[in-house]
Amino acid sequence: MIPDRVFIIGFLGSPKLDVGTVLAEKLERPVFDLEQMIEASARMPIKEIYRKEGDSGYRQRERRALVTASTGPPAVIVTGAGTFVDRGNRQTISQSGVSVYVAASLEQCLAGALEKGLLRPDDESNERFTNLFDIRTREYEKADVIVDAVDRDPDAVADDILQMLEDRVWARESQLTTRRRQDGGRSSQAAAWRERWAPSASCC
Repeated sequence: MIPDRVFIIGFLGSPKLDVGTVLAEKLERPVFDLEQMIEASARMPIKEIYRKEGDSGYRQRERRALVTASTGPPAVIVTGAGTFVDRGNRQTISQSGVSVYVAASLEQCLAGALEKGLLRPDDESNERFTNLFDIRTREYEKADVIVDAVDRDPDAVADDILQMLEDRVWARESQLTTRRRQDGGRSSQAAAWRERWAPSASCC
């Protein structure tokens, strides 16, 4: 059985929300955008949160929103670009579901960020964007599942995720079955050993 909560992670400008939305439809579950949850709770946009509370204030809100999503109903949860970088957040995710990294190229993420108005074509922060992409990619690769989304249709990416999750569940169930058989075998061997070597009641 696929875990109740599937956490979609990825960099700024990646197609993670599109993929997560399609995946939720296929799983017949709701999709929650963590950033939208944060904005709804704060009653102000993310840019305003950063202006008033700084990065630390935003991250505190992010952790609370993640805990809320992690204890909610079965769903597909699309996280922010920095959510999975935090070790505590990774632990929360691993304890309540499965993490899926939607891997997109730097060019794809940059184009997506520009399209959404998150960067200007002449913005000097493009260099920072590139450096941050390299740093965070190493953290994203700690996810349970990694799916290639480079120049691919969200529907096809979602199908791949479903297959990977099903394969992962099947592999885990097979391991449990093998372990039970091994444990059963060891129990039988122990019983045989006791029957052969344990002192009988009449001898003592």
